[in-house]
Amino acid sequence: MLSIGGIWRRLLFRTTFIVISGSVGKTTAKDAIAEVLAAYFPTYKSPGSRNHFVGVFKNLVSVMPWHRFAVIEVGLDRPGQMKWFALATKPDIAVWVNVARAHMQSFKTLETVAKEKSMLVEGLRTGGLAVLYSDNPYIAEYQPPVSVRTARYGEGEGLEWRASDLSGRWPEHFSFQVKSGNEQGRVVTKLIGTHWLPSVMPALVVASEAGLTLAQAIAPLANLAPMQQRLSEAATPQGAVFLRDEWNGSVDSLKVALDVIEAAVAERKILVFTDVSDSRQKIRLRQRDMGIKASKIVDVAYFIGDSNGYAVKAAIEAGMDPGRVFGFYDIESAGKHLLAELRQGDLVLLRGRHADHLSRLYLMTLDEVSCWRTTCERKIHCDVCPDLRPGPRRNGRLVQIS
Repeated sequence: MLSIGGIWRRLLFRTTFIVISGSVGKTTAKDAIAEVLAAYFPTYKSPGSRNHFVGVFKNLVSVMPWHRFAVIEVGLDRPGQMKWFALATKPDIAVWVNVARAHMQSFKTLETVAKEKSMLVEGLRTGGLAVLYSDNPYIAEYQPPVSVRTARYGEGEGLEWRASDLSGRWPEHFSFQVKSGNEQGRVVTKLIGTHWLPSVMPALVVASEAGLTLAQAIAPLANLAPMQQRLSEAATPQGAVFLRDEWNGSVDSLKVALDVIEAAVAERKILVFTDVSDSRQKIRLRQRDMGIKASKIVDVAYFIGDSNGYAVKAAIEAGMDPGRVFGFYDIESAGKHLLAELRQGDLVLLRGRHADHLSRLYLMTLDEVSCWRTTCERKIHCDVCPDLRPGPRRNGRLVQIS
């Protein structure tokens, strides 16, 4: 299938293909780039996180000749895949946003991850542009082929595209100052936290390549919001706000989420946690670590799963009030307790693996949830799952049957 998509891509010689890779943050980078380009040009953007073999093929054949730009992300789960994606997409611009711990069951070291990601840049057409986040040490060390151009960005001294004065402490949204050559300005988004810099700045670089001024590039980014369940805000009828971060459970993205809630300004901070993926640490040790961290950054903590006791015990031993640390073996019991405890001014970080389907804890604040299964193989959001609510529904509300 990829070969067919590759043939179609080569027929689209008037379309500039921008292909994005990174361990985390590539979907937001794609959204940021497309947000800017679509404001001025006919632009195709790959939907959602459709970034693997079948998804990449569907993206390629969805690009039409009238698209001036095509913005596509590619994702990996084992070594040896990126060369095929690079061959099929043949990028005009390759964006590499970071190297972090993801799919570490297949990638044994971060050096292996970096080597695999670099294959996208190696696949650039002659004269193509590599957009590289040089605050990441693995990307900073990488030397692209001499046949391509390079634009490096970040906060480091001497970079062609340099950011400074980052701000994003909730309830404020992410903003930063940017300077390139004789142009400078302030970027304002709807994202939360300053960790989004590697994903947002490429939009400015790509816009410049497309002939836009910095001011033209900055304006559309005011509409850039997080992807659902990637540190996205969600209000509840109880007056609380959830920071929904339950889609990507990687250990590196966990640190980011904890930094965000630690820096946040709220009347009461609550952590709801199951577990992480891509960690080689034994579960009892990582649960204990989470208990200790929670005791330092939140007021109330919920630990869910068979090993919750390790986290609860560690949090209490670290000085947390036993009346503010709760352990539950199942999500339904935790949800009922949390719902009874929620109040005006609470900020709740919902953090877990996608397979845990923690979304139900937020969704139950809106209406009754009927699905509390402990295992589910569906890859869709709980928000749109037909099994989420009981009975027939109309406009999202129950229909009474007499």
